[in-house]
Amino acid sequence: MGENWRPPSRDEFREMAARNIPEVTQDASNCWSFWQVFPGILRQWPAFERWNPATGGVEHLKVRTFVRTSSASNGEHRWFYGDIRSHERVYMVLSPGEHNDQFYLAQVPIRVKDSTEKPPLASLESEISVPEFLDEDAVSNINLWMSSTSSRSSIHYDPYRNVLGVVMGQKKVTLWPPDAAPYLYPKPLYGEASNHSEVNFVEPDYQKYPRFRDASKHSLVLVVDAGSAVFIPEAWFHQVDSAALTIAVNFWWASKQSYAFDTPMDSYYLRRILMSLLDAEKVNKQQLSMQFTYIVLQRSMLGWNPHVDVEGDLDDVQGVEDLTVNSLSSLETKQLHVILSCVAVAVNNGNCEDDPVANVFLNTSPRSLRRIFLTMVTTFPRSLEALVLHALSPVAAELLTKQFEEMDSIASEASQGEFYKHFYSVFDDSSVAMAALLDRKEAFASKALDSVMEKFLGYKLH
Repeated sequence: MGENWRPPSRDEFREMAARNIPEVTQDASNCWSFWQVFPGILRQWPAFERWNPATGGVEHLKVRTFVRTSSASNGEHRWFYGDIRSHERVYMVLSPGEHNDQFYLAQVPIRVKDSTEKPPLASLESEISVPEFLDEDAVSNINLWMSSTSSRSSIHYDPYRNVLGVVMGQKKVTLWPPDAAPYLYPKPLYGEASNHSEVNFVEPDYQKYPRFRDASKHSLVLVVDAGSAVFIPEAWFHQVDSAALTIAVNFWWASKQSYAFDTPMDSYYLRRILMSLLDAEKVNKQQLSMQFTYIVLQRSMLGWNPHVDVEGDLDDVQGVEDLTVNSLSSLETKQLHVILSCVAVAVNNGNCEDDPVANVFLNTSPRSLRRIFLTMVTTFPRSLEALVLHALSPVAAELLTKQFEEMDSIASEASQGEFYKHFYSVFDDSSVAMAALLDRKEAFASKALDSVMEKFLGYKLH
């Protein structure tokens, strides 16, 4: 981190925590990074010396805590995968002179805000302190975590913001952003552990959870040594490996977004969230339940950049009558042939396999596609009409309108107006063509919504 490293101020941390996304902030004089571990910030705690096993720290904790009942795993369950049936409430007798070989204390309260009952480990609060960059009034829970042997948590997320500090030992924290959920297979919402992943990450079943193969590409791994802390944002999936005899304290507090739930706005928020996920799914290169599924129009993945086509290249519609098949490039001619072939099949009540029309729309630049359409206007007007009214799949309709949007962004308004005038001139009623496009786009959106509901909520609509 550098000799000049310092933890963020309260205002700096509040501003960055509100973003809830990874970022690295460096300053020439301070050199601190938000998404790396905060080193050494717990070393001033009395607990850092008093809880040290090398100086009798475990015996000290036994005296301070005496006999407690806590949520823990017994010696047979050092790895917790989100199945509460293996996560038992057991009596941990921490009294002087008693020896416990294997145990894992999980989330034992030191402080619970607004609680009328005294937390089990309230006596330990005098030996720790809230980090200075946190708003102490906002902290709702302080918990103790302690493992006598190495242990592993499941992959899960919490509905709180979290600063996790390691007093003794070491933890390795693996983080995934909220939008990595499809790779992590969260448990159903109706279950008791809905914030946990279904995947046994030690021995994953890739046949059942194929997307988990790519989960590591979206992860960030941080090592937290004794005396250091790390910030885990709300809703970020995380999995924690603890070394033998590790003692940690965490601080939870709710975001403003969390406080907004359980209000009359819930149904509105749900619709907004689903709409956001739906929009992302419609441009995401995930496989939907269709034969042709690659619906993304990301320029970097297509091997061409439509913005290289200068505006003048798209403003050449004045000579549209001169556009013939012979004026097209060899690739444009090939793409035109694919379109015409599929139109012929559709007119005869057939279906083209693998949706080659969608493939053409996906892999053709806006300039070339516009030249192909204008050629069809002059040479194959009835085929262009049949293409839109009868031969477009939902995916192809979505891709076609995306191509129109690309054209709009790199051509003048007058030029595009002239293009649309020619394009819709082949239809007796242009509104019928627009309606056909919209109907198929909505069918595509319906498929995308099915995928969103199944991936994120575990629910199949159809």
